[in-house]
Amino acid sequence: MKSLFFTLTAVLFVSFAGKAQSVEEGRRHLNAERYIKAGEVFNNLVQTNPTEETYFELGRYYLSIPTADVAKAKEAFTSGNALDKGSTMNEIGLAWVKIAQKDMAGAKVILDEIFKKNKNAKDPELLIKAAEGYTFKELPNDPAEAIMYLDKAMEVKKDDYPQLYIVRAKAFDIQNEGGDVMNALQNALRFNPKDKANVYSFMSRIWLQGKNYPEAQEAIKNSIAADVEHAPAYRYSSSLNQTYQRWDLAAEAAEKYLKYSDGDCSAKLRYTKIAFIAKDYDNVLKTVKEIESCNTDPIVHRLTGIAKFEQGNPAEAVDDLKTYLSKAEEEEIFGLDYGWLGRGYIEMAKNEMPVVEENEKLGVANIEKAVAMNDTTFDYYTHLGTYFQEKKDYPNAITFIKKDIATKKTPTGDDYWRLGYLQYVTRNYAGADSTFDKVCVAYGDSWAPPYLMSARAKAYKDTEDTTFQAAGKYEKYLSLLSDDEKTQNASNVAEAYNYLAGKELAVNKDIEKATEYLDLLLKYDPENERAMQLKNSINGVVPEEEMEGVEGDSLNTESGK
Repeated sequence: MKSLFFTLTAVLFVSFAGKAQSVEEGRRHLNAERYIKAGEVFNNLVQTNPTEETYFELGRYYLSIPTADVAKAKEAFTSGNALDKGSTMNEIGLAWVKIAQKDMAGAKVILDEIFKKNKNAKDPELLIKAAEGYTFKELPNDPAEAIMYLDKAMEVKKDDYPQLYIVRAKAFDIQNEGGDVMNALQNALRFNPKDKANVYSFMSRIWLQGKNYPEAQEAIKNSIAADVEHAPAYRYSSSLNQTYQRWDLAAEAAEKYLKYSDGDCSAKLRYTKIAFIAKDYDNVLKTVKEIESCNTDPIVHRLTGIAKFEQGNPAEAVDDLKTYLSKAEEEEIFGLDYGWLGRGYIEMAKNEMPVVEENEKLGVANIEKAVAMNDTTFDYYTHLGTYFQEKKDYPNAITFIKKDIATKKTPTGDDYWRLGYLQYVTRNYAGADSTFDKVCVAYGDSWAPPYLMSARAKAYKDTEDTTFQAAGKYEKYLSLLSDDEKTQNASNVAEAYNYLAGKELAVNKDIEKATEYLDLLLKYDPENERAMQLKNSINGVVPEEEMEGVEGDSLNTESGK
């Protein structure tokens, strides 16, 4: 009998230890986003060892997976409740179901009934579980209600419960209170949680959201040290490396995420999204191919369309993006989708693919739609302006550069420079004059070329001008150039001195100053025959008709026209 007693005790102990280890293993898989493995563990537990706890864990699992199954969660909690009439743990689970169904009043009725009993009201574990039901981020939730239950747990607890602080962190996370989240997680770590990797990866996400990158790196390192197979740590590592544009490391981390997650269709889709952001387009396309038969999410067509565009396959990109637009729900279609599609058509037109004119029209139409939807992920009008400029279709280039400027709160000097240059090229000198004045204001004394272009536009705007209104801009241009820069831009410098010499002769009648400018002109353009002839004339007698010729010549410079 004694031998039989010890044998049964040993069997029961092993059974209990195995159960405890399996529950912990299931939670570890769940936290590591190995949803299939977690499901296998919890379903196996209720078959081999059906208890209140194993059914409760199965119910929690169904509410925690990305596509929560509320019906199966309810079934699990109901089964657990039936094992022992009035199973408090699973009654709380049924309150969770009410919350998931947006029946907050129904949940409150259940919980109020549970905690009317004095022993339950003083049970911190039950209070923590009640709070947790309000913190499923992807389901209906109420973080304030969760914190209320957690505060009650704090009042009655005799021991420290890491889970209390983890649930508290979840509640604050829903409220976007990053500092409070971090304090709660640090408290959880102080009390030695079983799944430290999960706590550290939670911390790394919060640090990343707050752009505290060194702290995020440290948390990721600690998470991996605690559990090298904790997949979310690699997801956050990929995100961190993307921030620093370390695309190779980002892609490597994304591959490790796939390695340590389930590796099923859903996990591969999650990996595809990470690899896409990491610009690992080869693996994006490879993985999408692998899940063709099991995936129904149309987002793969957006990802592959953009990936193919980036790899220089605009025609295939257009096909995928059109497929996405035809299959995605309306609320999942954004301006960026039309933007990428428009850019694909423009690339097809640029590469002279079939139906060039039609591609161009479709490109413009889709980009206009992206802009109308307030998409700011790309500088679309600048892109179109550049396309038409390279095509030497200057009227259209000007149209889209003007639209670009009109849609910006604070256009840059470079924006105005591009517009002014095209206006000048198309001989819209009045428009160029006005635009280059804005460029001069934008750059101030930091860049000389706008003053030269402004002077030219003013001179050409009114060739009958007898006041030499461009003189001030030419003078400013010259003042901003160093001696070396004047040498490097000799023809432009000679142009400026020629104009200024003309003004001194025609307006100020200052032969000495005009001669000084002519000497400077010849310094930078020693072969300028007109300047030499004029200087010789000045040193002698200058006939009236020659004076008139000088005035005209001052506007007929060759440089820069």
